[in-house]
Amino acid sequence: MVHVIITTANIADAYHKRRGQYIESIERCLSYRHYFDSYTVLECVSDHEDYLDNYNTYYSELGNPYHDKGHNEVSHLKAFLQQSGLPDNTSIIKISGKYLLTDSYFFDRVIEFQADYESMFKNDNDVYVGNGYHTFLYYAKKGLLLDVIESIDLNDANNRPIEWDFKEFLMVRDNHIEIDRLGIMAHQGANSEKIFYA
Repeated sequence: MVHVIITTANIADAYHKRRGQYIESIERCLSYRHYFDSYTVLECVSDHEDYLDNYNTYYSELGNPYHDKGHNEVSHLKAFLQQSGLPDNTSIIKISGKYLLTDSYFFDRVIEFQADYESMFKNDNDVYVGNGYHTFLYYAKKGLLLDVIESIDLNDANNRPIEWDFKEFLMVRDNHIEIDRLGIMAHQGANSEKIFYA
C-alpha cells in the first residue's frame, strides 16, 4: 500500500501566494493518483481552510512550539502517523505542499523499489554541501519513518538540520537507497524567493 502525505502550513505571511502553490501542488500530485492507494493533506498550522475541503485533509492540533520548522513538521508527521491506523509496512511518500512535481520519476522509482527498500531519499548535495537528504520529497515505510523521527532531538536548543539526522540514520541501512533525482520544482523561503529543480 502506498499512502501520500502532502504537508501544508497556512500562515499569514504570503497567504494567498502559498494558497495558490498548495492547490497547484496538491492537484499536480493527484494527477498521478494511479501510483498510490490513498493520500492525506496534513495541515500543520490552521484549524480550517475552506479550499482544503476539496481534499482529504487532516488538521493537526499539535501547534508549532519549535523555532525550527523542520522540528514542527516531523512532530506533526509523527502524530498523524501514530493515529492513522496505517500498517507499519505502508509505503509513505511525503511531499511538501509548496513544491511542484514535474514528472512521474519519483513515483516510478517507489513502485520499482518498495519491495526491496524501506526508504528512498535524494542527497542534498545539489543545493547544499551534502550533509543531509532533501526532506521535501521522500519515501519511507511508516514504521521506519517513525523510528527516524523518534531519533531526532526535538527542542529549540538543537539547531542541527533534520536533513542531517535523516541521512545519518538511514544511510547505514542495507534496505535504504539514494536516488539520483526527484522530479520536483522546489520553492524555498517564506515568499518562495528561491526556486530550484531536484
